[in-house]
Amino acid sequence: MPPPRPPAPTGAPSAPGNAASVVDDVMKNFKKVARKEYLLVIAAAMAALGIAHIPDMYQASANWRTGISGPLDKPANQLMRGISTDSGKDWIAEDQEAFARAVDEFIVHVETVRKHAEAVGSSVESVAKMYMSYWTSIGSLVIAVLPLVFSLWALAKVPHPAVSVPARIAKMLVGVSCIVTVGMFVDAVMDFLKAANNIMSAVLGAGAAVQLATLAPTGGSAINFKEAKIEWTRPSSFTEPRRTAPAPYGN
Repeated sequence: MPPPRPPAPTGAPSAPGNAASVVDDVMKNFKKVARKEYLLVIAAAMAALGIAHIPDMYQASANWRTGISGPLDKPANQLMRGISTDSGKDWIAEDQEAFARAVDEFIVHVETVRKHAEAVGSSVESVAKMYMSYWTSIGSLVIAVLPLVFSLWALAKVPHPAVSVPARIAKMLVGVSCIVTVGMFVDAVMDFLKAANNIMSAVLGAGAAVQLATLAPTGGSAINFKEAKIEWTRPSSFTEPRRTAPAPYGN
């Protein structure tokens, strides 16, 4: 009697566009092969520790990079430069230069925030790629052992100890090997996440660079807009008379 043919594996695509189906495909294959070797249930449970919503990670990365970092790049820079330039056209008071310097300083802070946003987006994308690599590796492992386990399972059914006993032992060894391999994958993921956490902590904990509230003026420079008033009274209307000759002394 020929051994039963194992079901065709669905694989684990690695393209971000298929990220939503990666975990489902791998776990479905795990369930198929675990029916023939129960030790693989342990490996599947260990692999499930790495379940994550990969598409949301890619979306979060895009939000940081194109939603925050992008507008803070050239659009914000050009806007603030334009404000500084326009202020010098009709603003003739001495504080115009102080305003221009403040704009330049603000641009420097905005650029710092932009770089931090870009760094956060890159870090999130790296985590997403790591999870994609993790599940792709798990999927490749399952696909590799699936036909082997099915073949050994069929041999273990042969009513002859010289065939069935070695097949059972080999099938168990495959299960143990998968547990060890998945454990190594999980450890690698944990190490990567620890490193990513350190990077994110350094980026988001960089102090005033990412806290726009610290750019607000304080002390004597603070402005209370609720109490601010604009004086609309016209300035003095006095016009000095035109003199053709110096006025006599005393007049």
